[in-house]
Amino acid sequence: MEEFFLHLWDELDDLVGVCRHLMSCAAAEAVADAAPLIGAVSGALLAGAAALLLAHPHFTSFLG
Repeated sequence: MEEFFLHLWDELDDLVGVCRHLMSCAAAEAVADAAPLIGAVSGALLAGAAALLLAHPHFTSFLG
């Protein structure tokens, strides 16, 4: 009886390991796919902020 439960536990552990591997691969692919989009959006935000500050220099008048 103990051998049955040990075998069952081993199979369950293998299944959990496969699920963990699949989820970590899916998360890594999602991050890799999102990286160019994140870079483009942050670049656009930086360019917009720079254009805004250059167009309205009074926004930075509190700096000195």
